[in-house]
Amino acid sequence: MNSELKINPEILQWAREECGYSKPEIADKAQVGLEKYSNWERSGSEISLKELIILSKVCKRQIAVFFLPYVPPRTKRPTDFRNLEAKQARLTDKTLLSFRRTTRYQEFLLQLHGTEYYQEKYNWISEYKNLFGDSQKDMDGITEWLRSILHYDIHEQLIDTISPEDSYKKWRNSVEQYLGIHVFQFALPQSEVQGFSYSDSFPYCIVINNTYTPTSRTFTLFHELSHVMRSQSGLCKPHDTYFKQEDSIEYDCNDFAGNFLVPSKEVIPAKDKDTIFEYSTRFKISSEVYLRRLFTLEYVSDREFFILLDQIRRAVVTSEPHYPKSQITKAINSRGTALFDSTIDAMKKREISYSLASDILGLKINYLFDL
Repeated sequence: MNSELKINPEILQWAREECGYSKPEIADKAQVGLEKYSNWERSGSEISLKELIILSKVCKRQIAVFFLPYVPPRTKRPTDFRNLEAKQARLTDKTLLSFRRTTRYQEFLLQLHGTEYYQEKYNWISEYKNLFGDSQKDMDGITEWLRSILHYDIHEQLIDTISPEDSYKKWRNSVEQYLGIHVFQFALPQSEVQGFSYSDSFPYCIVINNTYTPTSRTFTLFHELSHVMRSQSGLCKPHDTYFKQEDSIEYDCNDFAGNFLVPSKEVIPAKDKDTIFEYSTRFKISSEVYLRRLFTLEYVSDREFFILLDQIRRAVVTSEPHYPKSQITKAINSRGTALFDSTIDAMKKREISYSLASDILGLKINYLFDL
């Protein structure tokens, strides 16, 4: 017997819109006709348990959510700073889901640690504003000050023999440990977003698109950090902006990231792609970032910049991103060491259940018994 259920139709509409689907799109994913689906949103009736299970999977919501008497708040979104045409600006379901995951992790961490914990973590921001004000004009001063907090000066960076991947991990762990900013990674559409940040509520978070190369992720990390230091929550595709435009926040954040990773006094002029590649390798950054530094410091002209940019992009060998096989390593890679360790520690102290820890970390409970 396939009994019919009665759900809250407003919840169904909310869940669909949170995923970014139109009615025809979700009807197709749920494998039902548009008329039938439209009736569900109108009345909430004539839906079977089997159909509701499919809908819950499509919307990535628990079945119980569809029976709530009230519509939950919409997921907060970062400001869209991408340099895209309006017709391209629609966000995909993967990106919208990453917003939901990030805000859920935020809420969990705040409940776990409390406001005072993060207020203390972010004392460095008050110090930053006292020293440098609200602008980032003194790039060299900010870079030296911030590197001292992160315990990684430029000379250590240059002599370090680690790979670009390990360099990115080192920067990421330092940002989490010394700045208190959680850094998450999700696989998102490359054409849509490189990263985004939340800095309007505790804890502050940066999200990196991990389908990009390690050098691109390193640059995005500090681009997003610039947004956090400006108290902005931004959705970005940072490599799109090369020229200063009026009130171009993205250009300024690019400038910050470039100057931080390659301080002005360390830039050596170059006029060919092979030399640029050689110098960029020393810094564990991309050739494109080093070229941008040359352009910003007027070592190359507009014309030379675009010629070299084309040569560099033609020379880049793309490869599929490598993802760790261990489920625990995957959980750490996605959620960051700080969230992972906090969750395991709370679980061991019985402050949270094994079930909640399993849900937050995306691990089956049996994986948690040996941790």
